[in-house]
Amino acid sequence: MFATNKRPSPRKDSPGNGEEIVTCRSQIVATLHQLKAGHELLSIQVAGCTDTASSAILSVREDQDCYYLDELNLPGAHQAFLKTRKAVIHSRLQGMKVRLPCQLLRAGREGGIALYQVNIPRRIVRVQRREHFRLRLGGGVMVPVTVPRLEGDRASGEAFDLSAGGIGAFIHTCNIPSRGQVLPEVCIALPEAPPFRTSVEVRFARLDELHHGLRIGGRFVSLDRNQERVISHFLAEQQRKRRRYTPA
Repeated sequence: MFATNKRPSPRKDSPGNGEEIVTCRSQIVATLHQLKAGHELLSIQVAGCTDTASSAILSVREDQDCYYLDELNLPGAHQAFLKTRKAVIHSRLQGMKVRLPCQLLRAGREGGIALYQVNIPRRIVRVQRREHFRLRLGGGVMVPVTVPRLEGDRASGEAFDLSAGGIGAFIHTCNIPSRGQVLPEVCIALPEAPPFRTSVEVRFARLDELHHGLRIGGRFVSLDRNQERVISHFLAEQQRKRRRYTPA
C-alpha cells in the first residue's frame, strides 16, 4: 500500500553556463525513457541529507504523469526523502549532464523493496559536456577491465562506455567501492593495443541486477600522454567504423 504525501510546489532551476532548460514535455518524457532504457545510474541529492544516494528509474507512466524510482541505497537518504519529499536527480546521458527536480508523490514497497512514485517534472536542465567525447560501447566491441584491488579482492569485467577522461564498466563482484575512492592499477585492454594500467577515481557505483554485478563509473587520474593517445585513437577508429556501416 502507498502512503500518500502532499505534493510540494515545483522548484525552478536557474540556468548557468552551458546549461539548457528543457520545458517541452515530449523531450522530458523521452529523456526519462532513455535513462530507464540505458539503466543509467542516478545520483540523488535529498533535501536535508548531506550524502548523495543512488537509484534508477524502474518505469515511466505518461498516462499517470509520473515515473517510478528504485529504493535509494542509503537509509538516511530514504528517510529524508520520505520526510521532505524533495530531491534533485543528477545523471549523464549521451555526453550530457542531466539535472531533474524530483518531487515525491507516494512511497510504497514491492517485494520487500521500497519504490517511489515521482511526478514527471515540468522542466529539466541539460549541460553538454564537450571536454571529452564519450563512446557507448557495443556491437561486438569488447574492452576487458580488471581491478586488482577492489575492497581487498581482484575483480574483472568489461567497459560499457569510454572516453579520454574516464570509463564506465560492469564488474563481476558484489563489492561496492565508495564514491571518491581511487582504484589503483586498473587494467584496460583495448582491441589491437597493449593493455595499460591507470588509477580510476570512483564517481558512482551500484549493484546492477540485470548484469549480475557492479556497475561503476570513474574518472582517470593518472593517464600519461601515450595512454591518452591510445584511447583517442581507439575512439576515433570506432567512430569511423560506425559512420562507415551506418546507412545514410
